[in-house]
Amino acid sequence: MRANQSQLELHIDVFTQKNQRALALPDLHPPELVAAILQEFRELEYLGDAPEGYQLVRASDQTPLDDTRPLSKQHLTAQTRLILQELEEPLPTGTQRPTRPIYLREQLASKSYKLHWVPAIIGRLGQNQAHNDWVAVNLSSHRTGLRVSRRQAQITETSGNYFIESLSSNPTALEDSTGTRIVLEPHVRYPLRHGDVIHLERSEIALKFIIRDEEKA
Repeated sequence: MRANQSQLELHIDVFTQKNQRALALPDLHPPELVAAILQEFRELEYLGDAPEGYQLVRASDQTPLDDTRPLSKQHLTAQTRLILQELEEPLPTGTQRPTRPIYLREQLASKSYKLHWVPAIIGRLGQNQAHNDWVAVNLSSHRTGLRVSRRQAQITETSGNYFIESLSSNPTALEDSTGTRIVLEPHVRYPLRHGDVIHLERSEIALKFIIRDEEKA
């Protein structure tokens, strides 16, 4: 973040990147600062691109900044430490929170999706489809998204372990860290590990599975 004499000096924890010094314009509102942080730290693969999915809180008491007020009106000093936090989406009926923070990153567009719940369906929204609210990765707007089945695959968790299951005859493949690639048999669960890549074959979409606490600091 560029230096300027009129800027506020702040220190921000961006997940594994602790105590990052930032210089921000006093008239910025917190969502604008969040947008700048997401851009600055885009090398963190699990970070999304939507500021509305995050908030800034004070490390001292965990109170969030007021999004409606500029930074200059929030009693921030160079000694104030802020923390970037993700906001959780409401749980659909029949789902639960993953025990660890998990994500899928679309490799070509470098777009990350947080999986707020499991089971988490990969596919597209559609009327009269079962568990429409379980769709955690909606690929409808992707340039090849119409080649993705509405219920392409789902990720589940059992006893802290993650699994991928194809829900469609539309081929889904799994590539592990060694480059070994297998086509998933529909309705069979396969172990899913940090760094594995899910390939949606017809659409040529590749989704990297990320467990945030297994990322290197």
